Amino acid sequence: MDNALHIAFCFDQGYVMPTGVAMYSICVNTPEPVCFHALVSQGVAEEAKQQMERMVVSHGKKIVFHVVDNTSVKGVYSNADTHISNCTYYRFLLPYLLPSDVSKAIYLDGDLITLGSLLPLWETELAPDEPAAIACDFMSDDVIVHNRIGTPPSQPYFNGGVIVFNLDCWRKEGLGAICLEESRKQSYYLMDQDVVNVLLGHRIKRLHFKYNCQTEFFLNPEQYWTVSREKYFDEIHEAMKKPVIMHFIGCRKPWHKGYPLASEWLEYKAASPWKDLPMQSSSYGMWLNVRFPALQDSDHDLAEGIAAPMIALAVRLGQSHPRVFRIFRKIVWSIAKKLHLFDNWR
Repeated sequence: MDNALHIAFCFDQGYVMPTGVAMYSICVNTPEPVCFHALVSQGVAEEAKQQMERMVVSHGKKIVFHVVDNTSVKGVYSNADTHISNCTYYRFLLPYLLPSDVSKAIYLDGDLITLGSLLPLWETELAPDEPAAIACDFMSDDVIVHNRIGTPPSQPYFNGGVIVFNLDCWRKEGLGAICLEESRKQSYYLMDQDVVNVLLGHRIKRLHFKYNCQTEFFLNPEQYWTVSREKYFDEIHEAMKKPVIMHFIGCRKPWHKGYPLASEWLEYKAASPWKDLPMQSSSYGMWLNVRFPALQDSDHDLAEGIAAPMIALAVRLGQSHPRVFRIFRKIVWSIAKKLHLFDNWR
């Protein structure tokens, strides 16, 4: 498949189903030859890989599994306050794991679906010294975000969910090793995404928002759009009307119960090999199951329903003011215990 689009995902066992649905959406919407590169943790089951391979091959595509030794990302910063696992750092290994004659790759997060062909994205032209093409984050022009990571407000802040990698540039400059080393030295709240913005943000080519249409544009169209309206207003509306890639950012996902924008994602899941897998609780719901196993279903649903918007707000607070968020979390939890709010849940 010399003319194939090389598309990479990084995931562990917990993200097999969402990533499989994302791959399925590509198989359906991109008729061109595709070679998937699955950078997986050692804990991904053989059965899961075989199921994924059967699905890909049945659509005339190819998949290569690269099992990553965890020592490759040993010592990198891991943020327990987010829903992001250390597998997110595997993308920095792409220049070393993919064949040397593969000069370009599209990296995709597992929490997205494609609604059109990825060929135009693949054909994005990159100058020899441009390491990647990435779309802006919905908080791109938030001064607080730039202050947090030390980048100038005039520089865009990019969302790492969709990246067109110039692998030749990364290999020539050793950027993968440089990014991993930075990840070990500094504790960036959004981990690899922050690292890319800090080290390479001034060299990145900006992608159209249709290639990373973030669900925050739909869920909070006024309050949380800190992308410059004057520069990108029309482009964002164009992306919302006809997205090529829909990216379900944040801690709540379309495979969680009650997610408001799940309809299209559920259609792809229903047609995929993972159609019979049940919906999951949100990250907060799973935390409730562990912390309070005696919760009745009705109490659990009520607690999760009340907490979901609060958790979303906390995530934004954590991104903008991580130290303030940690202090706030300790105070809230301390007050809750003193008031015995959870006594009848144990």
